[in-house]
Amino acid sequence: MGHRVIKAFLWRQGLLKDAMRRLWLPWLLLALGLARPIFAEQIKAEGGSERVLRIGAAADLRYALPEAIAAFSQGGNPLRIEATYASSGKIYAELLQGANWDLFLAADQEYPQRLVVAGVARGEVFVYAHGSVILWARKEADLWKAGQALAALRSASLRRLALANPRVAPYGRAAEETLRRAGLFAGVEGKLVFGENVAQAFQFAQQGAADACLISRSLALAPAAQKEGRFEEFPPGTSPTLEQGGVILKGCRQWDLAEAFRDFLLSPEGQKLLRSHGL
Repeated sequence: MGHRVIKAFLWRQGLLKDAMRRLWLPWLLLALGLARPIFAEQIKAEGGSERVLRIGAAADLRYALPEAIAAFSQGGNPLRIEATYASSGKIYAELLQGANWDLFLAADQEYPQRLVVAGVARGEVFVYAHGSVILWARKEADLWKAGQALAALRSASLRRLALANPRVAPYGRAAEETLRRAGLFAGVEGKLVFGENVAQAFQFAQQGAADACLISRSLALAPAAQKEGRFEEFPPGTSPTLEQGGVILKGCRQWDLAEAFRDFLLSPEGQKLLRSHGL
């Protein structure tokens, strides 16, 4: 992504003018240039003629889904599962434009349901997980001196707070709702930095382009996140729970595999695995 495109993105988010005033635009541009808003991964089974199942997945599944795919693939079937990670809104938009995924695993139920109404998906939306928003920052961050999550967000040490873009990311909307419920939105609105998805918001805080981030618990439990930082949950009732839904798409070429993987995620084994990742 070139700097002109990045500047245009920042302008649309209302950040460019503020960033230039604060003189940290070069640092933010570097973080944006290094961050990858879409992640693609392939997991292959050994031997035989391959069958391919393509999954468009919410970015909060970046660490949970590969483990689920590996467990599902242990049956010995010759298959390849390709997972692409992005904001649910971005995947939704690309599906409307003809993208050829077989299965959509979103961070909410709204986007999958819209696809059903639009005739892009068939069958019913299924809820495979429940997610939550937490506050993450590096272990050495000064804001932790203030105390737990709400106190840390009020800290004068908090200059930039990263979250996913609420326009396209359910976790971004949940993060904004958390701030509003806690009565903190007005105080931090000028400090917000938006990633294209929740994984990119985490990268901003991880790389130092933000002092902290509001991300999914599933990302906060990733090995790198636990090693480099700490997270705090919000008091009950402060943060909304995300019901994460999935749907099999109308153009699915491997319907039996898509159904089998859906059933695995909903099985006791699949649910146990997702819970181990904070879902």
